[in-house]
Amino acid sequence: GIIARPKLLIADEPTTALDVTTQAHVLELLQRINRQTGTAVLLISHDLGVINKICSRVLVMYAGKIVEQGLTEDILRNPLHPYTKGLIASIPTRRMKGEPLASIPGRVPPITEEKPPCPFASRCAMAEKRCFTEYPGRKTRTGDHILWCHLDLEQQQAGNQQY
Repeated sequence: GIIARPKLLIADEPTTALDVTTQAHVLELLQRINRQTGTAVLLISHDLGVINKICSRVLVMYAGKIVEQGLTEDILRNPLHPYTKGLIASIPTRRMKGEPLASIPGRVPPITEEKPPCPFASRCAMAEKRCFTEYPGRKTRTGDHILWCHLDLEQQQAGNQQY
């Protein structure tokens, strides 16, 4: 256990470069700490499989900005933000065997580079002029599913898979 019993444990990429068995042990430990001590766990990860397995809520960030947040199941099943859609589309599946992997065109901007109000705008196929000039306000799909995007929510919910 953790001696100090903190209220928050920050785990930054705790399973990166671990074999599957060790990864499972680390995740089980984090879940046990959460259940037994009530310590909240903030898991930082690029692995959506890990996030899906142990997180109840997710914040999706791009270039240091939150672009979408909500219940993990909702975000992973019904992504709205073009970046979140691109992330999920890039996850390889068994059905894709032998096919090229999907990727998001462009590059992540360096931390020193000035970014537009929507940091994903330069990589987004659906970007509008205002994405480069106005900060996208908070839009609520449900009480728990929130995104920061200028795009019309109805257009997003219709399942437009472009990013």
